[in-house]
Amino acid sequence: MKYDKPLGVLDTNYALGRKTKKSWKYRLKRRTYEIIQAIHKHHQSKIDIILDIGTAEGAMLSSIKKEFPQAKCFGLEYSQELININQDKNIKIIQGDAQKLPFKSNSFNIVVATAVIEHLSQPLKMVSESYRVLKKNGILIVTTPDPFFDKIAGLISREESHHLEKFNLRKLKNYFRKTNFQILETEKFMISPIGFPSELKIEKLLKTFKLNFLLLNQIIIGKK
Repeated sequence: MKYDKPLGVLDTNYALGRKTKKSWKYRLKRRTYEIIQAIHKHHQSKIDIILDIGTAEGAMLSSIKKEFPQAKCFGLEYSQELININQDKNIKIIQGDAQKLPFKSNSFNIVVATAVIEHLSQPLKMVSESYRVLKKNGILIVTTPDPFFDKIAGLISREESHHLEKFNLRKLKNYFRKTNFQILETEKFMISPIGFPSELKIEKLLKTFKLNFLLLNQIIIGKK
């Protein structure tokens, strides 16, 4: 089956922006932090191989590789432009479609997809494919913007986000259950799009007082 090219496929300007724009740099840093924390918390056995779907130029994957140096780290990216500017020889990026992963079943301990699912024409297929390529007890980690704040951001920036579908945690959990994942955790994070001192402490306080709705991003972790 042939899939449509995702509207959110990016070019080299995206990689440049993640080095020069404060908000883009912060989002990369914060998502990377959340992913690494989730791996440590939910997959404490040996990690041999990791897949990052929608890896772009591989910036996040490089940080993951540094945290888990024993693991082979693969990225999947639709944009050949972005693949070509990767300079980290410790990771391998393959061109392909998130909705039809070019990997054998039962291949990975960890699959990561940050800010990807909202761009896809068939997001459930990505979740299903992630389940297929995970080894038994492997985990899938997905992040996506909160729908309300995603809309606000679009109105403020007046830029087209190319988000084909918006997800709240309820919808994400439904997708995970449909594809047989055991849901380990759902959470919101990120109080500011640019970051500030003591943000993690403030976010923890907001969660304590059930003020999670003020946070801009979402994460869900599922186990095969």
